[in-house]
Amino acid sequence: MRRVGYLWERVVSFENLMAAARRASLGKRSALSAPRFLERAELECVALERELSDGTWRPSPVTTFEIHDPKKRTITVAPFRDQVVHHALIHVLEPIFERRMVAHSYACRRGKGTLRALRHARTMLRRHPWFLKLDVASFFASVEHGVAMAAAERLVKDKRLLRLLSQIVAGPSEPPSLIGLPLGFLTSQWLANLVLDPLDHWILEQLHIAGYVRYMDDLVLFGPDRATLREAREQVEAYLAEKLHLRLKERATVLSPSAGGLPFLGWMLYPGAIRLRPENLRRYRWRLRQRRRQWALGQRSTQQYREGVASLFDLLEAGGARALKRRWANEPWPDL
Repeated sequence: MRRVGYLWERVVSFENLMAAARRASLGKRSALSAPRFLERAELECVALERELSDGTWRPSPVTTFEIHDPKKRTITVAPFRDQVVHHALIHVLEPIFERRMVAHSYACRRGKGTLRALRHARTMLRRHPWFLKLDVASFFASVEHGVAMAAAERLVKDKRLLRLLSQIVAGPSEPPSLIGLPLGFLTSQWLANLVLDPLDHWILEQLHIAGYVRYMDDLVLFGPDRATLREAREQVEAYLAEKLHLRLKERATVLSPSAGGLPFLGWMLYPGAIRLRPENLRRYRWRLRQRRRQWALGQRSTQQYREGVASLFDLLEAGGARALKRRWANEPWPDL
């Protein structure tokens, strides 16, 4: 694939920055930083355009907090002004990255998502008698900045754009860190997907695996027998270590007949059925209550609320949980 250049002017244009501010503000209008920026968006975007153009823009200090979803994760939040830059950059890079990616990678991509990943995985279970589930250990925290930037440089040759991306990846710390992508940055989601993209192509084009699905760092390979997939596991492990400097999470590896069920994205998938795991049932119910609370407090628009709830209910529908869906839809709203 040919590298793409002449992108910088599109990234730093006033129109792109204004559109980026609108995208970055979705669901965040209750936070103080977003309304303050939007009240004077034209002046803010002019200032950003000037700073980016003359090379004086630098990432600002971030905020971090922990969530349990269900395992503990550290989320990093950039100031709203920096988020506008992230959105402006990804708006230009997304179609370039998207053209490179295989069809069987489902995380953080338009027209993909959890539901489509589950459907594809179930189709593969029906077609193939064995599966191998793999998980990259501490994925976001383990991605080396050099590896992430090399992935971007294979597709982009605009030096100023790559310099900006490198600044975002390195962050505001002094001395700059050399490893780890901040979980919570829009740029991190796309770079993480891009880092594993060569592995996707290698599995499909070199190993000639019969079936495949990836959702960020969760990979499932499907095949005719245990021996084929056991050998594939060794090869994937070697590829990750040699090419990407990553390793597999040993205790998350599952090599099993398809009839025994595949644990994937919080669900148990079988050739003829799909079941939501109890810990994720609790998490989905918490998400529904959270979305209702955010809408009632004005933190989400009516359209955002409807889309969020529809997404959750689509997952329940896919899992055959229609009675549960009806009960949740009719339950009393949480106290505000």
